Amino acid sequence: MLWQKNFFSRTVCFSLIILFINSVSLASNSEIAPELATGVSGKPLVYAKHAMVVTNNPWASKAALEILEQGGNATDAAIAAGFVLGLTEPQSSGIGGGGYALAYTKAAKQLVVFDGRETAPGSATPNWFLDNKQNPISFKKAMFSAKSIGVPGEVALFYKMHQSCGRLPWSNLMQPAINLARKGFPMSPRLYVLLKSDQELLPKNPAIKSIYFTPDGQVKAIGTKVINLEYAHSLELIAKDPQIFYSGVLGTDIVNKVNQIAGQQLYQIQDLTKYKVITTKALCSNYRKYTICSIPPSSSGGITLLELMKIYANQYTGHNYNDLNWVYNFLEASKLAYADRNQYIADPRFVPQPVVGLLANNYISSRSKLIDKQALIPPVAAGMPLGVNPKYAPDLSPKQHGTTSVAVVDRQGNAISMTITIEHQFGSHVFVDGFFLNNELSDFSFIPNDTTGRPIANRIEAGKRPRSSIASAMVFNKDNQLQVIAGSPGGNQIICYVAKNLIQILDFNLDVARAAASPNLCATNDNPEVEIGTNLLEQTKPLQAKGELIIPTELVSGETNIAKAKNGGWYGAADPRREGIALGN
Repeated sequence: MLWQKNFFSRTVCFSLIILFINSVSLASNSEIAPELATGVSGKPLVYAKHAMVVTNNPWASKAALEILEQGGNATDAAIAAGFVLGLTEPQSSGIGGGGYALAYTKAAKQLVVFDGRETAPGSATPNWFLDNKQNPISFKKAMFSAKSIGVPGEVALFYKMHQSCGRLPWSNLMQPAINLARKGFPMSPRLYVLLKSDQELLPKNPAIKSIYFTPDGQVKAIGTKVINLEYAHSLELIAKDPQIFYSGVLGTDIVNKVNQIAGQQLYQIQDLTKYKVITTKALCSNYRKYTICSIPPSSSGGITLLELMKIYANQYTGHNYNDLNWVYNFLEASKLAYADRNQYIADPRFVPQPVVGLLANNYISSRSKLIDKQALIPPVAAGMPLGVNPKYAPDLSPKQHGTTSVAVVDRQGNAISMTITIEHQFGSHVFVDGFFLNNELSDFSFIPNDTTGRPIANRIEAGKRPRSSIASAMVFNKDNQLQVIAGSPGGNQIICYVAKNLIQILDFNLDVARAAASPNLCATNDNPEVEIGTNLLEQTKPLQAKGELIIPTELVSGETNIAKAKNGGWYGAADPRREGIALGN
C-alpha cells in the first residue's frame, strides 16, 4: 500500500536522528519536554472528493478510513483512530488518558463539544503537590508520582460521542486496534526515539519491557513487530461493555495499581464510577469574515485561541506572509492572551469564567492598544475583563503534554476535531493492562495560593478538571459553511500552533500542507520562542531590535489540517514534525 511504503521509506532519515539523540545528553531536554523532536519529513497535500482523515500516525489514519469505508461516519472514524493511537502512539495518548472532541453534524447545523478531561480523585486537596515544608515539589517528581494520575476520561469520552453521534456498532470501532495489537505493528522511528529517551526507566516494568524492549533491555529495532496482547484484551472487554473500564475489572486494576504505587489509598472505585463526560456548546467568535469555533473551559485552549486571534486581527490587517509585522503582532498578542489565561481560566464548575468579557470588543480593543513599537516585557499583567474575579493569582507552574490530534470529515459533511492526551510522554509511566496511565494532575498549579494569599484558579481540588490547552477548532464562512478543521498537540503551546496554522490558511491563503509545515512560534507570556532550524528564526533580527528576546527551540506540533476545496472536495495534510498522514476517498 502506498501509505505504508512512504512511511517506512523514512527509516533512514529517522535513523540519522536517533544517532544524533544518542550522541547528546537527553536529561536536559526530557525533564519537562512534552515529547522529544524526532525530525521533519515532508508531507504531501492530499485531495479527496468525499471524505478526509488526518491523524498523527499512519495506522490510525488507515483505521479511520477503513471505518468510513464500512459505512461509519466521522465520529465512528475518529473513535477508531483514537483506539489505534493508544496502541501505536502510547507515548501520546491512550485509554489511560482523556481529551476533548469538537463534533459538527451538518444536517442539524449543530456543534457539540465533548469534554472528556481527567478529574482529580476525591482524596485530592489544594496542598497535593506541596512537600512537608509547604514548598512545591519538582515537576519531574510530580510527573512520576501516583498523585499525578487523574481519573481517565477517554473511554467515557468515546462512548458518549458514539451514543450521541455514532452510526456503526460500538464493538466495531475497537476491531482495527484489537487486530493490530494481536498481529503486531512495526516499531516506528518516532516511538523508537521516545522509548530510547526513557530507556533507563521503562524496562524496569516487566510488562512494558516485554512489549517494547529486547530481553537485555534495549528498545526493539525500528520495523520490529510490537505486539500488545494485554491492550487487545482490554479493548475486547470495553467492546462488550465500556463500563468495565470504570466499575469492572479494568477499573479495579487501575485503583489497585495507583494505590500500590502511592503506598496509600489515593483512589477508590467510586472515583471512576462517578466520572462523567460533559457535553456543551462550542465556543465561537468572529475572526475577520469567518467564525472560528473551539473548546470552552475546562480547556483554556478555545478562549485563549480566540482572544489571541482577535487581538492580532485588531493590530494587523495585512496579508503578506513575508512581512515580519505579522510575526511581531502575533507574539505580542500571544503574551496578552496567555496572561489572561494563566490568571483566570480553570474548571468552570469551580471557578467562574469571564469568557464573554475576554472576547468583548471593547476589552479586545483595550488589550490591543498595549501593543506598541517596543515589545512588551513578560510577564505581562492580566487584564480586567467584565465578569472577572480579581482575587485570583496567575498560575506559573510548568505545564507539558504528550498529546495527539485527529481530524475527520465524512461524505455527509459531518466533522470531528479531536485532541486526546496522557500529558507527558508515556504519561506517569505507570502501566496497567496494556496501557499507560496519564499524569494530567500535574497540569494543576503546584501551589494553591500566591505569596499574598490570593488563591490560584487552577489549583487542585477533589473532582476538579485540570486546565488544558487543547484547542481543536473549526472555521465557518459567512454562509455558515464548514471551511477548515484543525487541531494540534504540543502542551501549552497548542494554542499558538493552532492560531498560527489558521492565520496561514485564512489570511495568507496557504494550502493546508504549507500551513502545517510553516515555522512555529509562541510567547506564553514569557520570552518568545521560534522554531529552530527554520527560515523564520533566521529573519528575527528586526524583532530583536524591537525588544523581543527570541529563544530558538524545538516546537513539536502535530497539526491535523483539513480544508474545503473550491470544487467541493477536501484537502488534507499532516504535520511534517510527526509521523501522521492524510487519507481520503
